[in-house]
Amino acid sequence: MTLISRFRRNPEKGSSNADNARVETEPVHILSPEQLNYCRTLNTENQPAPDPTTTASAWKLLEEYMALVPEGEVALIATDPGSMESRPCEAPTDLAWVQSFYLDRHCVTNAEFAQFVADGGYAQEHLWPAEILAHVLQFVDESGCAGPRFWSSGQPPTGKHDHPVAGICWYEANAYAHWRGKRLPTPAEWQRAATWASGEMASGAQSRYPWGDSFDPSRCNTWNTGAGDTVAADDYYSGATPNGVYQLIGNVWEWTASLFECENSPEGDRLLMEAPMAEIRGGAYDTYFASQATSQFRTGHSLLYRGSNLGFRCCVNVDQLVPPPDPYSFLEESGNS
Repeated sequence: MTLISRFRRNPEKGSSNADNARVETEPVHILSPEQLNYCRTLNTENQPAPDPTTTASAWKLLEEYMALVPEGEVALIATDPGSMESRPCEAPTDLAWVQSFYLDRHCVTNAEFAQFVADGGYAQEHLWPAEILAHVLQFVDESGCAGPRFWSSGQPPTGKHDHPVAGICWYEANAYAHWRGKRLPTPAEWQRAATWASGEMASGAQSRYPWGDSFDPSRCNTWNTGAGDTVAADDYYSGATPNGVYQLIGNVWEWTASLFECENSPEGDRLLMEAPMAEIRGGAYDTYFASQATSQFRTGHSLLYRGSNLGFRCCVNVDQLVPPPDPYSFLEESGNS
């Protein structure tokens, strides 16, 4: 089994620089093909259902790599068709109810996406909508091999295996998610993950960041940080949500499942797009304006856009999963022995 270097954080360090530092390393296995299927293993549609041992192993992997986001209401903010800027938080246009779901703790990395490429994901027709099959042959890297735009010879850039994969369009993100037995989060789910723990602000709007309502460049990789590029997907421990979801703000924008549409202006005008766009969230390493790297800002990109600042993470519905093993079942077994 292949090994990669996974970095562990030490949350007891005092300063923000120490919080974000790589304080110790240990090798961690890349998941095997069988392990990668933990969401498929736990899918309630499986017949027959997995045995208790398999179920327990799959749940252990799911809880390590994904975080539970509880159900709740999300205030989605309108986007002004004239300026493409989000309107003030005091004027939400839509309240969306989000059911409980599990979300990847980290953006999908180059190392993880490499397993999709190695498995022939670009050639598996069932992963792609029929209308896009003709375009799949154009989803190639710098050397012409199937893969993200900025790879070469089907391999990620040197030294970036633990960075978020970028240079993939919306269809590639969806194909990978389908391959893993997952899906892309909706905008409301993504925002719920970034704001649920901080509750409601005095104005009635949810917080602007996973850590509160004030921008803090030490907690996220944006233009203010000066990195000028992506960093490892598990950097910036201090900017993670309380339940352990990393980098919802900064590093790379994230594709969501929904198309992006501007609301009508007060005058009734509506911005028409030349091509369909999917909504993206969170800001990236090159996001200059702090007002765009928030939990609430909404914008979009063409479905075929393959930029260096855009990646994704996946999710799965709670009600799609078989229940976890009863942690107290051993008591019953002991009583019967």
